[in-house]
Amino acid sequence: MGAAILAVGVWAVRLLATPVPPEPDIADLTEVQANYHCTVCGMRLTVTRVQGDESKPPRHCREEMDLEY
Repeated sequence: MGAAILAVGVWAVRLLATPVPPEPDIADLTEVQANYHCTVCGMRLTVTRVQGDESKPPRHCREEMDLEY
């Protein structure tokens, strides 16, 4: 029982000690219009800006979302 409490405590401290990623530079953002759909729960998401040339689909319900056309 003590080992489980210790493991959860170490996990929580590591989670809190992780720094927040820096804000993206406004000049690096590209305007896009991409509509995504989660095949597991049906949530829909519209992406209007991406950083750089990244077009990797977002994840929801631990699965990559499908791009709608």
